[in-house]
Amino acid sequence: MQYIDGVLCLDGLPLDRVVAGVGTPAYVYSLDAMVANLVRIREAFASLGGNVSYSVKANSNQAILARFAGLGSGFDVVSGGELSRVLDAGGDPARTTFAGVGKTDEELLLAARHGVLVNAESADELDALQRIAQGAGCRVRVGLRINPAVTVATLAPMQTGSARAKFGVLADEARELVDGFAAGRYPDLEPVGVHMHVGSQVPEPAGMVRATEVLLDVLEYAQQAGLAGFRRLDIGGGFPIDHGGDSVPGPEEFAAALAPLLSGRDDLELFLEPGRSVAGPAGVLVARVLYRKHRPGRRMLVLDTGMHHFIRPALYRTPAHRIVPVQEAPSAGPTEVVGPVCESTDTFSQDAHLPDLVPGDLVAFLDAGAYGMVMASNYNTNRRPPEIVVEGGSPRVVRPREEWRDLYASEG
Repeated sequence: MQYIDGVLCLDGLPLDRVVAGVGTPAYVYSLDAMVANLVRIREAFASLGGNVSYSVKANSNQAILARFAGLGSGFDVVSGGELSRVLDAGGDPARTTFAGVGKTDEELLLAARHGVLVNAESADELDALQRIAQGAGCRVRVGLRINPAVTVATLAPMQTGSARAKFGVLADEARELVDGFAAGRYPDLEPVGVHMHVGSQVPEPAGMVRATEVLLDVLEYAQQAGLAGFRRLDIGGGFPIDHGGDSVPGPEEFAAALAPLLSGRDDLELFLEPGRSVAGPAGVLVARVLYRKHRPGRRMLVLDTGMHHFIRPALYRTPAHRIVPVQEAPSAGPTEVVGPVCESTDTFSQDAHLPDLVPGDLVAFLDAGAYGMVMASNYNTNRRPPEIVVEGGSPRVVRPREEWRDLYASEG
């Protein structure tokens, strides 16, 4: 993302021209940048034998999934809907994993019938999956999602590996479940390894290293219990991206920190599930200024997009996504940027450094390729934005803007 001749460009294309035909707000993604980010993570972990699966929840547009499927990528899904997307996009079910604390019988059956690996998160889920596999007459590969009881220095809502988090089972319970497999309690399930995800925006590798040590202990316990096929070590994702213009550790630094634990380990297979670090830096949300307002000591801009299109700033408050003008101009001072939704929390920034913009001017939210459109809603009966991908220097609409009547056509 850079200014060329005073206009913000993505892959060399001026964003004002990219959105000219569809209007604003609009999500715009560089598919080539997403591929480059995925390849970078693959290369960073190549010496450790790392297998990379894209985390679909970050951005699930079919154009992105189809491109990744063509590259032979695996996929990490957390719902039956995401699994259906992957299958329809040409993803290999044998290279797809299904995580999530609350899988329904319908979702488990879909996974079982397609040969998808299920990362189970409780003893009850294993019982349900055994019942479903037996009824369907199929054998299901299973991983155990471990809660490593490790807290990483990210935002509290993004911590998924702490002892109080709802995800996974603690190490002692995992060993009990391993004993259940060894005793033949789950005859239609094939245990293959362990899985974790310590959080999003993990700021440094040390927490991931500590959590990996917990997983290795469970994996080795399972192998000693006679589960010879228990070789899969899935350390999840969580690699950070920077929202403020500073540097953050890249996947190479995480791989280097994990190398002393994993190098030369022929008894395990390493898997990773990046999402935000692949899609986030490759996308922007382009919006238009609707109105100006003035409050004591500050300016305010009202945009044509809000928390219904991009909820993460309202949901987490920090870190704020950088908001920049599409037409380059010097800052006129701190500006409050808000959306049109009838909620006081529909505020993007209290102090964005923007020029003195007027109605009709365009702004762009940077690093918005992940957890944007996938979390968008029709609140206030608003239409969700279109999605545009740029590939090989050419833009194309991969999801059109909704029409108002489409939002309630099935009602009544």
